[in-house]
Amino acid sequence: MGRLGIIAGGGELPHIGMNEALASGEDPLFLGLKESDFEPREHAKRTIPVHITQIGKILKTIKQEKLSRILMLGKVRKDLLFQGLKFDLKALSILAKTINRNDYPIFLAIADEFETLGVKVISQKIYLKSLLLPEGRYTPKRFDKDELKDISFGMSYAEKMADLDVGQMVVVCDESIIAVEAVEGTDATIRRGGEYTKKKGTAVVCKSAKTKQDERFDLPTIGLQTLEVMKESGCKTLCIREGETLVVNPEEVIDYATKNKLNFAVYGPNGTRGLSGSQKKIPKAYK
Repeated sequence: MGRLGIIAGGGELPHIGMNEALASGEDPLFLGLKESDFEPREHAKRTIPVHITQIGKILKTIKQEKLSRILMLGKVRKDLLFQGLKFDLKALSILAKTINRNDYPIFLAIADEFETLGVKVISQKIYLKSLLLPEGRYTPKRFDKDELKDISFGMSYAEKMADLDVGQMVVVCDESIIAVEAVEGTDATIRRGGEYTKKKGTAVVCKSAKTKQDERFDLPTIGLQTLEVMKESGCKTLCIREGETLVVNPEEVIDYATKNKLNFAVYGPNGTRGLSGSQKKIPKAYK
């Protein structure tokens, strides 16, 4: 298959992907993005720092290291496009080809450039399967009718926002959209949504992939920090979509939600009916 390269942004996902790849017998290499908060940790010898704005140099590195597959993982702030960074000619030519400056057209144009070298961008799920939880409610409290209505309403609108390439999250209350994620990101959206519903403490945070999500790029992701911000902001319930949203350290997330009386559920093909049964446990394969 050839060597695997992981273009790595911030957060835990690049390291989870690296460790899973190593465990499967791969010889992966990090291309660590300097514009993110990526840290190589124990993989310094497997890391080559690169600039996200220097696509020409990234392509040259891919050739030199004989990489045949690329995995794109980790956070990169979308607002970097508006920070006056200096892009090289290859990056500028890629941006010129995009229909707009939203995430997906840029990711797609970069992937097309890799393909011209015979380098394939692979699905993020290949080495992150353990972060995808099955449908169900993972915290003790059963949802009442109003909460189920808000979840159904919110998941529908979160998917619509994702389809529009605006963001992947909405905050809802009483079947009304309180906040929509855009360039500011998940945490700021939750804080903004909580400001308008804090007294009630009933805000529902819904995160969704697109209807036809490209598995190579930007799968929705939540983690412990998501719940910490929810607690701080007064948002009570988090719902994500089955098979599409990554949960970093699932056991830790569910334990925190339970101890802090937050609700956490995974929305599947059965809709809210899939959340009405008894509390789900994490399958052993996911631990």
